[in-house]
Amino acid sequence: MLKWEKTNETAFSAASRIVNLKISVQSYEKMLIDDTVTAHENTGKDKEELEGLCLQLLELLEKMQQIQLKMEKLTSTFKGVCDLEAYQCSGENPRPILFHTWPTTLFYETSLKMSEMYKKEISLKAMIVGEIAHTSDQDLLMVYLSCWLYQPYVDNSIKVLLESMLLETGHRPM
Repeated sequence: MLKWEKTNETAFSAASRIVNLKISVQSYEKMLIDDTVTAHENTGKDKEELEGLCLQLLELLEKMQQIQLKMEKLTSTFKGVCDLEAYQCSGENPRPILFHTWPTTLFYETSLKMSEMYKKEISLKAMIVGEIAHTSDQDLLMVYLSCWLYQPYVDNSIKVLLESMLLETGHRPM
């Protein structure tokens, strides 16, 4: 999650620069139409900068997708542990105590919930990356930035869930 947050912050910065560049180019083009400013050769430089920022944002999205895939693999691992535990403890055999108070199934359910949140979020971010450089509506650009920053599919309870998992496994002192 720390890698996700750091990458998300860097990607937001790149997306913000894309939006600011697009807005300044649109303002410049409007002033050209209104004849309030003379034309100069800055548009080629702006297009190159926009392309570079879009490539950077795409690379950061790919990093975020890799992080999300790791979350899915962890969820799959938890599912495997749950299945193994269910197989070994069928009948009268007691379930082994692997964690302080949580059963293994709760780890799987929590991991699945977290993975699904990030899966939805990554699909939103992929849509934003595909649209941000081609959108001319400033309001829509601001909505894209807000969605990127506030991550609507990632619930605020996720940090509590992660801390609980760390406490249960002993990775965080009680």
